Amino acid sequence: MAVSYILKRSRKRRKTISLQITRQADVVVLAPYFTPVKEINGFIVQKSEWIQKNIQRQKEQQLQSDEKQYISGEYFYFLGTPYLLELFSEQNLPTGLVFRSGRFYLNCDDGPAVRRNYFIQWYKTRAGEYIAGRVEYIGRRLHLFPGSIRITSARTRWGSCSPENNLAFSFRLILAPQNVIDYVIIHELMHIKEKNHSGRFWALLEAAMPEYKIHRRWLRENGHKFIL
Repeated sequence: MAVSYILKRSRKRRKTISLQITRQADVVVLAPYFTPVKEINGFIVQKSEWIQKNIQRQKEQQLQSDEKQYISGEYFYFLGTPYLLELFSEQNLPTGLVFRSGRFYLNCDDGPAVRRNYFIQWYKTRAGEYIAGRVEYIGRRLHLFPGSIRITSARTRWGSCSPENNLAFSFRLILAPQNVIDYVIIHELMHIKEKNHSGRFWALLEAAMPEYKIHRRWLRENGHKFIL
């Protein structure tokens, strides 16, 4: 995997090349002034595993740190992957949030509460589109057809199935990995057959998704990351 980096040369450095990972997960290379680019690139290749590991660690630490301010340099999950936010103010462009080329861009002059609302609305729209498509696809495969699908703002309940077989899902689910989303969808679809969490229900779920326990455990251990 090619690693992009910021190169800083120094006349004071005599021999050594070193690396830094910034709070924004940028890779900074510090090198002696006359070090050939070929040698620097070779050093990057040699350290690529360390770089990727520390970039991921930096993202995780930043995601779990202080309360979100919705400012440049913060990371936000989408389908299980953290992406960087770039906040800007441009009167000639529409206000709001867009996701492009692996990054969130938010054009907004207002404070954190308004910026947070832009994220919530964006996530709700993406959740409605993505989850509805997956419910249709998985439901057809399992021959289970819900009455309706609704996206909610639930904070602690990922999904539900009503007595009338209407399904509801928290928009926060769109922050989770795709296979975890599929687990929640299959879980709720199985309630069309079995309304409670009896032994029969778990047997049906396991038949449809043998690895469901892995995804259920992951959601229990990581779901707290998806509270905005």
